Amino acid sequence: MSPPVNDAAFAICRLSAEFTDKTVEAHFSHHILPRTKAQLRTALLFCAAFYLVFWVTDVLALGLGTVAWLLFACRLAVGVVAVASCVTNHLHPHSVGRVYLTASLTEIVGLLAFAPVVLARPAELPWHAMAMSIMVLVVYLYIPNRLIYSMAIAIVSTIVFIVVAVLLNRLAAEEVLSMIMLLALANGFGCIAARRYHMIRREEFRVQSVLKNLSERDPLTGCHNRRYLQQELLNMELSRARRFRLSLAVVACDIDHFKAVNDTYGHAAGDQVLVAFASLLRGMMRENVDSLIRFGGEEFLIVLPETDLAGATHLAERMRAALAVATTQIATGHPVAVTASFGVTSVNFAHVTARFPQEALIELADQLLYAAKNAGRNAVKALEFQGRPPLQLARKAGTHG
Repeated sequence: MSPPVNDAAFAICRLSAEFTDKTVEAHFSHHILPRTKAQLRTALLFCAAFYLVFWVTDVLALGLGTVAWLLFACRLAVGVVAVASCVTNHLHPHSVGRVYLTASLTEIVGLLAFAPVVLARPAELPWHAMAMSIMVLVVYLYIPNRLIYSMAIAIVSTIVFIVVAVLLNRLAAEEVLSMIMLLALANGFGCIAARRYHMIRREEFRVQSVLKNLSERDPLTGCHNRRYLQQELLNMELSRARRFRLSLAVVACDIDHFKAVNDTYGHAAGDQVLVAFASLLRGMMRENVDSLIRFGGEEFLIVLPETDLAGATHLAERMRAALAVATTQIATGHPVAVTASFGVTSVNFAHVTARFPQEALIELADQLLYAAKNAGRNAVKALEFQGRPPLQLARKAGTHG
């Protein structure tokens, strides 16, 4: 089961404008991947088209000669790389790394292809400086990429351009200084704007995650809630188990005589017992595989993917035994000991092919839970789900209570 959302997990590094938690950053990157790919495709094709259109200025400045055709080849290379990048991203729809790689590669090729234009038309150096400023802003703001990659590409390209401009020796000292200041300004504003954009997008993701978490989790125990179980989790796990012909187990568990705890020690103490119970269950489950749901009051439900009846029953027995010897220290300093009853069922889709509503599995586990309570509590009752109505199965086993 994934951990609840917390503020520390969503801390943003001020330098890179990324989440400091690599797992959260990965979730964010995959969450925005479709939109990022669409933006990247539009940006690359748009920039490549205009890069080719500007060949007209090469022809007007140099005539339709060998140099102009060489510059056309350079510009065409940018278009080819841009199209290849779009095709690569289309063929690998779930790869975040390829998106950033193709974005960076196209930017580098585009800036390298600009160098021959500058060398072939040195008299227009002031115009080239203005074009370079625009390209730097495009790198920062228009082509989606990691901020650290955009900064590296833009700054290195700017330095190379300044070195080439100085070596061409076509500008007076004050013009060189003005050009350097203009390029520095473009980098500065571009970096600030890009950083702000990256942080705003991550802040939006954080808010969405917090709201989603609040709608899916029980605020007291941090477990998933019944709404999430019924609307998303169980249906998803059933579909996966059915598709791959796997087993899926469901365990219903309920604290015995919980009302007596509330009546004796108060509801605050009861809440502490619930939190301790949930923590004990969670600690014995497989992290990021099994799911714990607070089903209502003191009743919890455990969803165990790829688990047969024997495995789920063994886990329930371990949980029952662990709780039976554990105590919870409440605020008054008194240790409170409780027991729990468990109802376990499992469906093996290698044998069960009939369709059934997801509620049928929960209903059988719930019936087995109450059978355990009727048998004296602090017990585990288990039965394989065969795809038939759970009420009939419970009666057949003599466990419907």
